Amino acid sequence: MADVDTSQDSGKKKGSGPKTKKKSTRIDMTAMVDVAFLLLTFFVLTATMTNTNVMELTMPPKVDESQEDEKYKEIDEKKIMTILLYEEDTVKYFTGITNPEVKNTGFEEGGIDKAIRGHLNYDKVLGVPRCKGRESKGCWDPIFLIKAKPISRYKNLIDLLDELAIEGATKYAIDKYSPADSIVVVESRKRDLDGGEEENNE
Repeated sequence: MADVDTSQDSGKKKGSGPKTKKKSTRIDMTAMVDVAFLLLTFFVLTATMTNTNVMELTMPPKVDESQEDEKYKEIDEKKIMTILLYEEDTVKYFTGITNPEVKNTGFEEGGIDKAIRGHLNYDKVLGVPRCKGRESKGCWDPIFLIKAKPISRYKNLIDLLDELAIEGATKYAIDKYSPADSIVVVESRKRDLDGGEEENNE
């Protein structure tokens, strides 16, 4: 609020006429500062803080190429399901490492979600208990290895991670697609073709 200060000496100077009263204006900013702090406090308390969305990913540890085969031998290959992401929303997957059978599927219902569910529940087929904690021997401990070709869609990778989370997969990792994976796919296709030819010959 503003007020006018009129406290001035109204006496006469020697040899001059009556002195003119000078009026000075003083603005009180107290109320405005109070309102500013109230508004600032209101917006700080009611504002929604931006939460960073983080997706947890497990990357495989770096292993020397000469020791890579030995590292794989430490894990029962039946537990490993490799999922390959291709173009046009297609997916190839196989279980194990030695001469695996590569199967084709997609992201439609009953596709890769069914394959993931089947691998998770394979303990019922083997008749072994599900692993708990860090236990890994003598029990079922499924592992998923995801590899995406450069021509695949990033959306498919996110969808696949969502499917793994929905189905309750706890162990999965993302690795680079290598020429060895292409060889596995080609050899599996050759075995399928050779098997079909033998059936026709019979």
